[in-house]
Amino acid sequence: MSATIQPEAPYLMGRTAAETDRLIRQGQFLNPTTRRLLTEAGLTAGLRVLDLGSGAGDVALLVAELVGPTGRVIGVDHNPEALAVARARARTAGLTTVTFVADDLRTFEPDEPVDAIIGRLVLMYLPEPPAVLRRLARWLRPGGVIAMQEYNFGVASLQWYPAMPTWQRFWDWFQTTAARTGMEVLMGYRLAAAFQAAGLPAPHLHLESPLIAGDDPAGYAWAADSLRSVLPLTFQFGLATPEEVDIETLAARLRAETIAHGGVVKTPDLVSAWARLPEPGPAGA
Repeated sequence: MSATIQPEAPYLMGRTAAETDRLIRQGQFLNPTTRRLLTEAGLTAGLRVLDLGSGAGDVALLVAELVGPTGRVIGVDHNPEALAVARARARTAGLTTVTFVADDLRTFEPDEPVDAIIGRLVLMYLPEPPAVLRRLARWLRPGGVIAMQEYNFGVASLQWYPAMPTWQRFWDWFQTTAARTGMEVLMGYRLAAAFQAAGLPAPHLHLESPLIAGDDPAGYAWAADSLRSVLPLTFQFGLATPEEVDIETLAARLRAETIAHGGVVKTPDLVSAWARLPEPGPAGA
């Protein structure tokens, strides 16, 4: 008898063409942090890497740069429309070492062992992250690396100084919507426990939170784009009305408020974790 697969939490950000475009813009915002994680974890030329929850391909394309023409990247996601975009982006970039597979992470099995397993913002939507990590880690070669990045979307994860009511309302809408979906809003903090529950070594951990201040259009656009994607659920849950949110002017209002207050906004905690499997001991040891 096959094991029962528990349902995932509703995907907070939706699965539309507009959301795929948002993921690409978000990738530009997050990729510097992800590159630091992957470099620290030792991803280098020639490695075979499995990318979990590839979406529009941002992390897979970044990894392809690190592993070079002698490496290989396999991206897995269960959204075929997003993967079509990822494949087109890989073709445009001339990358022939990146392939994408439409499959469920809870049942997917690669066709051969890999040197690294990575993922960004994927475990928070899975009902049993340690089980997924434990099962996929069986495909890691000895000495292989697993590296994950996850947000915290807790009440205090986004902070602003000084008091700014538009940022307060933005975060109330976004954070409450996330919590209502049943997703793990503190997955960043839970990464260490998830690694160890999966039988992996205790991970190296660090946290980064890019700051938004002054005339920073990318930061304000990131905030408004993120809320735009969750609004169908925000409205469904009765947390706000379209008139209250006024999404088309939100980025401009956040920017004007921040500049007027000389303010600064700490974006949500992005926690990075990586661990390396032990190498086999010398023969006879």
